[in-house]
Amino acid sequence: MRILVDLRTHLDGDPQITQVEKVPVLGSDGARAVNGKYIIPTIPGADFRIDSTDYVLNTGAIDGGDVSSIAHAHLLAMYPMFGHIYFNPLLTDDHVGELDLTATFKEVNLAPPYGPSPPEEPVYFPTRAQTGRTAAPAGQMPMATAVMAQNDTMAPERPGILISDAIDISSYTGGVGADQFMLYWKLYGFTVTDDVVAEYGALAGTNTPALRQVLEVDQEPSGFLAYISTDDGVNWSEAGLLEPVTFVSPSTEFRVAFKNTSSDKVYLCTFAVLF
Repeated sequence: MRILVDLRTHLDGDPQITQVEKVPVLGSDGARAVNGKYIIPTIPGADFRIDSTDYVLNTGAIDGGDVSSIAHAHLLAMYPMFGHIYFNPLLTDDHVGELDLTATFKEVNLAPPYGPSPPEEPVYFPTRAQTGRTAAPAGQMPMATAVMAQNDTMAPERPGILISDAIDISSYTGGVGADQFMLYWKLYGFTVTDDVVAEYGALAGTNTPALRQVLEVDQEPSGFLAYISTDDGVNWSEAGLLEPVTFVSPSTEFRVAFKNTSSDKVYLCTFAVLF
């Protein structure tokens, strides 16, 4: 299930749900124009009723009763071995503020001559991502956060990198922390058609507006990797989609990282961590 929201009302601070639809097939056959709209995904297999009383934001924020919170509560209920969930739907400037755009990713597996061989120092890759502003003037747009394609013109190549801020879970766990985590994320693809206005030649009389179309894509595409760290990025553990990762000892905070070594920009719509 997908929830479509009016972008103009979102920019006005009171986003309005305009439609709820089934998730289409993967690839271009399921392309849907989203000019003036954006999508809030729900969890596969956990659809729920939406009516005129449901909302996206309450005075500009998620508050537990909004559709994003409800969707992620359904995700948590599907995995009873976990008691809590942190999620970031990347809808507002506050959500963007939970990304650390100055962070670097510690890479220890590069092949020589560019990569280290112990005990040499690791390579640190800077953040390479796009997103909105965290403060006025307003600049955050839903479905616009992305992990950039790899830059192959440098040595070593520079992957796309997006890293969260350190997320404190002390209040969730009574200060005890957690030693098992599970990541969820939602990716989309986009195509944009040309705006064509032709007065002469073979296309005379053509007036075709540009369309931004969203595509359902593989959620674990080649070259896209996710990681979690419980020591502030000193070490990273690779995490599969909805696959538990267990650490030796509990931690009261974590960071999440996404790396893209493919030639395509990857759009990240939301991510969550169960613990």
